Amino acid sequence: MKLLLWTMPLVAAATLLGGCIEHRVKAEPIEIKPIYITVDVNVKVDRELDNFFDFEDEYRKPADNSEVK
Repeated sequence: MKLLLWTMPLVAAATLLGGCIEHRVKAEPIEIKPIYITVDVNVKVDRELDNFFDFEDEYRKPADNSEVK
């Protein structure tokens, strides 16, 4: 019981003194640098590929069923 009477004031004092600690955080401004992106577009090759695969468009169209009776 005597141990409890001695530890209670010590715990209370430690708790109260722990609340008096002050922390300071140095906040520096955030630096945002520009981002450079290089995009190479080869339009000529894209057109050549589109011309090469034009035959696929005929097969994607719905069939005309007016000839079939």
